[in-house]
Amino acid sequence: MTQDDPNVVRPGRDPTTFTGVAISPGVGMGPAWLVVDLFKSDVDPATITRDQIAGEWSRILTSFEQTRRELEDSTLRIEEQFDAALAGIFRAHGMMLDGILSSGEIERELESLVGAEGAVRRVFRRLHERFTALKGATLQQRADDVADLGRRVLRHLRGVDGSSLEHVPKGNVLVLDRLLPSDVVALSRRGVAAIVVGALASGAHAALLAREKRIPVVAGPPGIVHRIRNFEELLVDGSRGTVVVSPDAETRRTFQARLEAFDRAVVRCRGACREPAFTLDRELVTVDANLGAHDDVELAIDNGADGVGLFRIEQLYLARALPPSEDELFEELRALTAPLRGR
Repeated sequence: MTQDDPNVVRPGRDPTTFTGVAISPGVGMGPAWLVVDLFKSDVDPATITRDQIAGEWSRILTSFEQTRRELEDSTLRIEEQFDAALAGIFRAHGMMLDGILSSGEIERELESLVGAEGAVRRVFRRLHERFTALKGATLQQRADDVADLGRRVLRHLRGVDGSSLEHVPKGNVLVLDRLLPSDVVALSRRGVAAIVVGALASGAHAALLAREKRIPVVAGPPGIVHRIRNFEELLVDGSRGTVVVSPDAETRRTFQARLEAFDRAVVRCRGACREPAFTLDRELVTVDANLGAHDDVELAIDNGADGVGLFRIEQLYLARALPPSEDELFEELRALTAPLRGR
């Protein structure tokens, strides 16, 4: 569900506090930006009239072609950067996509006067259920391939260029079922106030990145994503693991005071961290930074790092839909390290 979803439920209920798991410390407040899986969405499909079938079929063909080109680009890039065997996964996805389109199932759904999104979702979900029911782990894994293809086609049908996470407004609290490392890399640049996720282990890569990016995160309790309405005000305490939904005025004032105190503490720390670091017995210590993206470089300089102790490049891959070429990676690394000259 995103801001333009017709099924948005506006706030207006009693305050509720949920207690989950503290994943990334800090506090944040703002309206909920609820993101649900397009493939798993149970929103009733839009109905169409018979004279709209041709137009809906044209939309579906366009979305399949866009998905096919996307897969071909992935195949070529993976083949160049890694090996042909790995690229074969995307070729297999392309063949699966062609098979689904030529099966006639989507056309039959349109004939039942269901719109393009509903028709595509129904067909892909049926195929997903068939693979899930098969015996053998290898065959069941194909269910994930079907779901991935379904999401790609639905994304193109909705006209969304990339993940809906790219459209989270600054200052909102992101609410979603699962959080991937690549999500955190993208979100760190969007200024989200906090994240509430259905489930996430504290040692997961996404959790580690969230702590690096100073994004407050709370995981759970079970079912929390389905108990929060879009645009409801949320107070997220990533240090205590609590989420307050639709707070009353007193709770909001108390939380606002904690948020301001936290911000003041960060400012004091930034001032102190620029001073030389000494042990209790007055031995000078060099403090080096752990870097992996442009935001990390800014944080390192802002917090007085003396140098770079570890330079990781996986975030340069996670932030892209396709792996960078050798030239692209070189240029990104050169731009990223430019502010560090002399350190």
